Formats: sequence, C-alpha cells, structure tokens
Amino acid sequence: MRMRGLVMGLAMMVGVPGLVAQLAGSSIAVGGMLDSAPLVMGEGLKGQPYSLVEKTTRVQTLADGTTITRVTEEHRMRDSEGRTRTERGSIKDGQFVVESITLSDAVEWTDTMLNVRTKTARVTHLPQRREQTAEEKARMADLRAKAQAKAEALRTEHPDAEDRRKQLGLEKLPPENIAGVYVEGTRFTHTIPVGTEGNDREMKIVIETWTAPDLKMAMRRVTEDPRLGKWTTEVTELERGEPDAGMFRAPEGYKVTESKAGDGPAAVRLGMPQ
Repeated sequence: MRMRGLVMGLAMMVGVPGLVAQLAGSSIAVGGMLDSAPLVMGEGLKGQPYSLVEKTTRVQTLADGTTITRVTEEHRMRDSEGRTRTERGSIKDGQFVVESITLSDAVEWTDTMLNVRTKTARVTHLPQRREQTAEEKARMADLRAKAQAKAEALRTEHPDAEDRRKQLGLEKLPPENIAGVYVEGTRFTHTIPVGTEGNDREMKIVIETWTAPDLKMAMRRVTEDPRLGKWTTEVTELERGEPDAGMFRAPEGYKVTESKAGDGPAAVRLGMPQ
C-alpha cells in the first residue's frame, strides 16, 4: 500500500492520465523509480544516523524568455533510533533562514511542529500499532522476502522485463557518487501526446532519482516538466554520525501544546521533560 500510494502521488503530480493504472500494478516499477519510496516511521530507519543539507533549485522560463530561479534548503538529521529533525527555510543574503522545524519521533510515536518565531511547539501523539507476535513477524518477513525475490526476478530474469520497463518509461542510470555516498539512478520518462492538454506537440516529463541503498534515501531528484520548469533537489552536505540528542525535542522554555492525532489540544504546559 505504501508503494502504491507513492505511485498514485507521482501520477497526480505530473498530471498523466492512465499512469496510475500502469504503474500501480507493475512489479517492474518497484526495482526502479520506486526504490526511493519514503519509509514508514519506525521501519528500516535504525542504525544509519546522519546530518545533511539538501538544496532545491527551481528554474522556470516564461514565454518572454524571463528566467525565475528559486532556491530553498532543508537541513535534516536522523539518529540511530530513527528520530528525525527537518528544518525548512530559504536562502537570504547567502544565509539559511529557518522557516519551520518538524520533529518525528519513531520511538515515542509523536510529530512535533516548532515555531521559532513564537517559541511554541505542537506535539501530536500518533496511534501506536499493536506489537506483532513472533508468528506474525515471521510471516511478514517471509512475505517480504518472497515479494523482493519476485521483484528481483522480474527486473533481471523475466524475458519481458526490459520491454516492460521501456513501456513504463523506466531505465537505470550508471551509478554515481553524491556527497561522498554511492548512489544508484533511475530515469522515468513520460510522453504526453499531442492534444492531451491542448498541446500542439508532444511533451516529455523526465524524472531522475538517485538513491543511496545503505541510507535508504534519495540523494538527488531532478524533475523536468515543460509546463512547470525544472526542479533539482540534491544533498550537498552529509555527515554520518550521531546528532546531538537535544535536537530531537522542543527547546526548554517553549510553550508546548499536546494532542492526539485527530483530536484538539489536550494539554498546554511550559517546557518539556529533558
């Protein structure tokens, strides 16, 4: 379901009729573009801590030739237990200006939004899943192994694998090194036929994703869409190591509002246990 949701989101983003049906049912896609699917909180995140800077550049060319360039950054951290901190902001006078901070705790199952201007924090307690029994864990592990084996066989051994990849517009790219990390690339190309959107000639949408297998994350994404311009999102700095534990909780002195997912504020207090 997580993988299928990513496919549907991509299809809606690029506005391609029929793409959902083509990709959602394709096991071939799992081995290409979809390797970079975002991980579910608490799953597959442990043991790979890091701190990084990710820059997004959007270049849009108007009909009169004017070029508009927008640059934003994200500063992200992940600890060995899977907790994450994401700082989003813009570049002003060459400096990174934080506009929002999100903390996700994969241990306590909370999401926290920090407002640096008002010094407030909104903590949302997420519903925790029931602990699986040993039998359930073994069954799920077996199902995952079989699914991975099937996907791998379809990618490399199925006689129609290459043809199916081409039909879907998927192709592998040569490995690269980004910010000192080995990455594997995939290109997805979709052609919008003449007349689909009132266009007098065909349009091509190209999405390249470069993924670090050991970190289980995308290190670069490039999207070229003649309707919207070109986006490049790339990790420019990466430090592998344990971040300061204090970065994953609201600073002392922040006014904290707590609630359960789907509910209104449950409690307000000053500061958080350190």
